[in-house]
Amino acid sequence: MLRKILAFVVLFIIALWGLQKASSSGYLSAFDASPGGLNLSVRSENNTVTVEWELRGGSIVRALAGGRDAVILVYPGWVENNDSWLVLGDVRNLSVTLGGGNPRNLTVIYYPFQVSASNGSAQAKLRVFAVPVGFPSTVQSGKIEFKLVTYYGTCNNVTLNVIYFHSTGKGDYRDLVLPLSVDFGEEFPVLPGFRSRFNLTIGASEMPNFLTSAVNAHYLGNWIEDPKGWLVVKTVNVTVCPPKTS
Repeated sequence: MLRKILAFVVLFIIALWGLQKASSSGYLSAFDASPGGLNLSVRSENNTVTVEWELRGGSIVRALAGGRDAVILVYPGWVENNDSWLVLGDVRNLSVTLGGGNPRNLTVIYYPFQVSASNGSAQAKLRVFAVPVGFPSTVQSGKIEFKLVTYYGTCNNVTLNVIYFHSTGKGDYRDLVLPLSVDFGEEFPVLPGFRSRFNLTIGASEMPNFLTSAVNAHYLGNWIEDPKGWLVVKTVNVTVCPPKTS
């Protein structure tokens, strides 16, 4: 019994020390997980993309200090056609399961970037979308599922970047360079068969707003400003086809 009491006291002191360090730096500091403690997987099959993650370590301090993480989906979504835009890929049926709970459907929030892509003989003006899902840092595992569809009777191929951001209260903002690609279907209404590889660069000065928008997505209160931490990026190629009709 005495050993249990002593063990509890030691853990409590460590947690309080970690919380004090976390409070002085924003959210988290000592005893936090590193990127090596993150298991992140992304797979795509039949228009459905599944993202799963597990974050190991640091649970005591995260529970006391709070903070918020985010998964951000980044992909080429539209291409300009004269004065209108055509859909390369559209996120539908966004479902999120956190910590082994029940799945829930979320409203899709889009943050657009305008990017030009070229294949040497033709140029396309694209809208690249970032779709964030924010959640408390106490969540150590989760699953996101959604469909990526187009509407023109032909399939396109696009690159999807999945960013996992973990708040630690430490770190410097740096440029984030995301590799992307598009491959239009042979029957796509504009530039059929167009292929291009390109980068979306989010500058260091833009990263505070980018991450702030991400961690606060779907939260009406308790706004978190300029979160700091580390992030991991996974890339997957997705074949985007029209939705199946029954």
